[in-house]
Parts: sequence; structure tokens; C-alpha cells
Amino acid sequence: MIVLSNRFDRLDEFIADAAMGRCSWSEALASMAPMIGADGISMDLMFGDNRMVRSLGAFGFDQAMIDAYADHYHRIDPRIIYAQRYASHGVIFDDELRRPDTADEHQEFWQWLEQSSAPTEASMLVMPCVGDTRVGLAVHRAKGGSDHTDLVQFYQRFYDKFNAINVLLQQQPGTNEVSQGPIYPLRNIDCFAFDVDEEMRIASEDFVSDRVIRFRLALTGLAHLDDEGMLGDLLPDFHTALYGMLQNAFPQTGLELTLKTPLADTMARVSPLPQTANLRSARVSVTYLKHRTEAEKVFVGAFGLTRRQAQLLDVLRRVYALDEAAALMSISRNTARVFLAQIFERTGIRRKVDLLRLADSFA
Repeated sequence: MIVLSNRFDRLDEFIADAAMGRCSWSEALASMAPMIGADGISMDLMFGDNRMVRSLGAFGFDQAMIDAYADHYHRIDPRIIYAQRYASHGVIFDDELRRPDTADEHQEFWQWLEQSSAPTEASMLVMPCVGDTRVGLAVHRAKGGSDHTDLVQFYQRFYDKFNAINVLLQQQPGTNEVSQGPIYPLRNIDCFAFDVDEEMRIASEDFVSDRVIRFRLALTGLAHLDDEGMLGDLLPDFHTALYGMLQNAFPQTGLELTLKTPLADTMARVSPLPQTANLRSARVSVTYLKHRTEAEKVFVGAFGLTRRQAQLLDVLRRVYALDEAAALMSISRNTARVFLAQIFERTGIRRKVDLLRLADSFA
């Protein structure tokens, strides 16, 4: 007789709910913890060479402590050092993550871990995510606690389901689902890339016609892209990195920049391209985590709309008729028509269905 364990039967459901934004990752991790006898589970999004780490969720930890260390604990957490070596593959770490018996250079981290009443041992699964990001899933247990019989199976199943959903969501357009609080569906993580020359002009004509690149740049706060494909209003650090790379002033291995704004956490990698007979060029690869915030604020930041224009666009995502949208905003139909025409002009989009599809993908 063959006995099949059903311990992880609901794991796929928990991962899917959090990935789609139907619950927070913290709530999903809390449901997963009993499956493997975990005293605590943490899940982090790591950008590039770990220049920036965002906590996606945690269970079994003091949230206030996690928030306090959000901006710098990744610099001293020894687990990040191991994760840094394996950027493109799913890797499980176990024994090497335990606190050493002798003092080491990471005492600050271990002291914080003890002060937060966290379990003293941990294993970690590192998975590729989107662009230059990876996800680290760490399972914490009290020393001498449960064995690791099913832990590898748990990690393997988590890895398979996480990657399957991640690929699916990157291929699908946005939805109208709205959630509140610090919930980070996988769809909120995105990336794009472009080439730029010495004149700060986007090198490919495709990017000039692709307005989504322009909106993404504005959303991240790195720069603005005009109708002629010229970059403007560059973030000072971004401008310095681009200019230095194009003038061969920096090491030609590339540079990484990080930026946090109310709308997104962003990492940009600036790398040199082979020089041609014409202008020098550089490749800019951008990966960002879009925050869960009011759609109106996103539309103002990404599309350059006014507050009332953004409000109308948000209302139209829920009611298609312009008359009904005007009534909900307590404005006349003519005013609503003027706002809508201004939105079309600002975004360069001519069809309402395309406008709403764009709004859904950013909201």
C-alpha cells in the first residue's frame, strides 16, 4: 500500500492568493507555517546585488522591528551574502545559515535576531523573480526543533508554483482587483530596458512609439521621455551615471542605482554598449516594485494628469458610461468630455478601450 501525504495540498492555493493580491504574503505565510512546523517565515524581494531589499511579508516576527530594519538589515544579514552568489537559480541553504559558535563580522545581525525573539536557525530558498530581482523565502525554527524531513519538498513545491504563477501573470494584462494595505502581488513587480546615446536620446525608434516606456519612466521617477524620444528631468544620480558611462568615466562593468518614491521602489542598472562609429550608447535596465496606492496618484505620476483627470480615469474603470462617471463626480457631462479629451491628448491614446486597458495595467 502506498500512502500519499496531503500536507502540502493547500500550498498552491496560499501562493496563488498572495500572488494575485487576494491576501497579503504575511497572511499566506501564516497559513503555510504549520505545514512545516515553522516558528517564523520571512519573504523578501532582493534587487540586483542586494543594493535594496523589500520585505514582502513575514510571520512570527515583530512587524515594528521588521519595519525599523527595512532599509539596512540586508547589509548585515549573512543570508543575503549567500543569496548573492546565486542570482539565476533556485537554491536552498540550510546549515550555513545557522549562527556560528564563534563571533563573526555579522554580530549586529545576530543580536537583532535575538532581540526580535526570532528562532535561532533558518533555511532559505532563493528564487529568480522579475528582471534583476530575486525572492528569498526563509523558514525559521527554534534550535533543536523539528527535523527537515519535509522541508526540501516544501521548498520544491513552493518554487514550482511560484514560478508558474509568476510567468503567467507577466503574460496577462492587469485586472480591476483592488486591495488595501501593504499587499504586493507578483504583477506589481516589472522591468523594462532601453538604449540611450550621448544626446540623451532613446536609441531605438520602437521605444519612441512605445508610450508605456514613457509612463514607466515617469512612474519610477528616473526621468521623463518626450515625444521626440529625448530623456529629460533626469534624477541627478541617474544623470551622473549615464553621463559618466557614456564618457567612459566609470568602470565598464556597469553601475546600479536604487530609488524609493511613494509610487515605487526602483533599481536601474546602467551598462556600456559596444562603441560604434557614431555616438556612444548605454543600456539601461530598470526593475521596479510598484506600491499599492490609490490609482489616482499613480495616474498623476505616470501619465502626468491633473487630480480631476486622474479621478475621472479611475471612475471610468468601474463605470463605462461617461454620463454615469460625470454624475459620480458631481460634474457636468461636458466637463467630463473635456477631461476625457485632455486625458487622450496627454497619453497619446485615441481609443477608450485602449485607455482603460492602460489604466488597469498601472492601477
